[in-house]
Amino acid sequence: MEINFPGIVNAATPGSSREGRYARIISDNRSTTNYRDSAFLSDDFPRNPPKLYVTAESDDFDQLTLSEWKDEGFEVEYLSMGEGEKMYKAKLASLNRSDLGPCETFGIVAYGDAASYCLEYFHILDHNKDFKLSCLIAYYPTRIPDPESRFPGGVQVLVHLAGSEVGVVKQSQLVGIQGKRRTSRKNIERGIGTGRMLQLGYPSYTYDAEPGFAEQDLDEYDKVSAELAWSRSLAAARKAFQRAPNAELTLEQNVQGKFYTRNLKQTMSNYTTHKAPHVTYVPTLTGGVGTEELQQFYSQFFIDSNPESTKLTLLSRTVGADRVVDELHVAFKHTSEMPWILPGVPPTNKKVEVIVVSIVTLRGGKLYHEHVYWDQASVLVQTGLLDPKLVPDKAKSRGVARLPVVGKDAARRVLGTDLNDEEEGEADNDLIKGWSNGNTREKGGSGAEKNGSRGANGAGKEKEKEKEKEKEKEKEKEKEKDTNSETVKEVDKGDDAAPKETTETNEEWKGEGAD
Repeated sequence: MEINFPGIVNAATPGSSREGRYARIISDNRSTTNYRDSAFLSDDFPRNPPKLYVTAESDDFDQLTLSEWKDEGFEVEYLSMGEGEKMYKAKLASLNRSDLGPCETFGIVAYGDAASYCLEYFHILDHNKDFKLSCLIAYYPTRIPDPESRFPGGVQVLVHLAGSEVGVVKQSQLVGIQGKRRTSRKNIERGIGTGRMLQLGYPSYTYDAEPGFAEQDLDEYDKVSAELAWSRSLAAARKAFQRAPNAELTLEQNVQGKFYTRNLKQTMSNYTTHKAPHVTYVPTLTGGVGTEELQQFYSQFFIDSNPESTKLTLLSRTVGADRVVDELHVAFKHTSEMPWILPGVPPTNKKVEVIVVSIVTLRGGKLYHEHVYWDQASVLVQTGLLDPKLVPDKAKSRGVARLPVVGKDAARRVLGTDLNDEEEGEADNDLIKGWSNGNTREKGGSGAEKNGSRGANGAGKEKEKEKEKEKEKEKEKEKEKDTNSETVKEVDKGDDAAPKETTETNEEWKGEGAD
C-alpha cells in the first residue's frame, strides 16, 4: 500500500530552492493500489463514471473513437494542445485540481505530440503528487522517457509505437535536482513474439503501421492494428479504474438463446446497436453482417436447424477486457440440414464430434462480432464426404499416400475420451513419416508409454492396432453399402422426437444425447 503525506516533499525542501526540484519515488509496490483506489469502496457504493481525457494536437478529433470510450462507460472530455506548450502544461496541471471525489481518479489517452508531452510531464512525481492520474495511454508518441525508467505513483502506463524511429529523452538528476534534458533518435525495434512487445521499463508495443493508425478519420487508419491496440488500451483503463462489465453473462445469454431455448429475441438482444455487429463461421463463411442479416441467419438457418442431439461442452474459457474466447467440444448426429457447418449437405445420419473455438468481441458490454473456427476436414471425414485415402493423381505422383486429415479422434483426444486410451491433448504424430514412437515420450525415466503402447515393445502393438483399424474400416464400408440401399427418414425440425427409422453406420461414437 502506498501512503501519501501531502506536502512532505515541500517540507523537506527549502522554499528558496524548491523551484525546479522534484522527487522520483519508485518502490516495489508501485503497481499496487493506494488510498485513492476506487476498489476501496464496496461494489454497491454509488460512483461516478470514470473520467477520461482524450488529448491530441488538433482542435477536433475522431468522433468515433470518443464515442467508443463513452460506450464503455467512461465520462470523456477532449483536450487539444492549444497554441503552445505553456498553455498545454497549465491544462494538464489543472486536471489534478479538477472536481473529483476523495476516491476518484482520472485517465488520459493521448495521441502524437500530445502523447509525447504527457509521458514526459507525468514521468515527474510532482506532477501527480496526489496520485489522481490512474492511467496514461500513449498512441504513437514522437518522444518517450528513458526506456529503463519507470513511472511513479502506481500509474498504469501503456505506449503504442508506430513508424521506424522515436526520440528517447534522458534527463540527468542529482539528489532530486533536475538536470539537462537530452533527446536522441532511436530505431524502433520490432519487439518480441507475434504481439511485438518491447521490453522497456513500462508496457510498450510496436505495430506494423504508420502513426495515425488508430484514428478512423485518417488515411493512415489500419483496422487490424487499431483493434489490437484498442483491446490493450481498454484492458489498461479497466485495470486502472477496476471496472469491467460482466462479459460472461452477456455471452451466456446469447448462447442460451441460440442453442438451448432457441429463442430469436433472446439471441438478438445481446448484440450491440452502436455499430454493425457481425458473426462469421469461418470454415464455411456463413453468418451475417448487421442486425437484419443476423436476424435472418439465426431465424432461418441456425436456431431451428440444429438437431436435438446437439451437445456443447465447454473445455476452456479466456476472458479479456473486450472479448471472450471459448474452446468447445461440439457433438451432434447429422439428422437435419445444418447450414452453418454443412451448408447444402442433406442429412447423412452420421455422428460428428469436433473442437470449436469461438472468439467473441464486445463493445459497450454487448456482442460486437464473433469469429468461430473448427476443423472442417474432420467434419467432412466423419460425415462420409471426404475419404483420406482418395488422393488426387497429381499428389499421388509426388508421393502423397494419404490426405493429412483425421476424424473424430482429434476431438476425442482433446476431450480425453480417445478410444485408444490416450491422454488428454496428446498428439500421436501418426501422420508424420519417420516418426519413431518407441524413442519418445519417456515417462518417469522408463521410456514406456501409457498402457505399454509406446515403450520398447510399442512398435509391434502399433502395427497390430493399424491392422485392426483397417479391418474396422472395411466393415464400415460394407455397412455403408448396405445403408445406401435403405431409406433414412429426416427428422422433422419442429419435432422433439428421435427419428424412428435410421441406420447407424458409426458405431464407435459414444456422445451423449445423440440417439
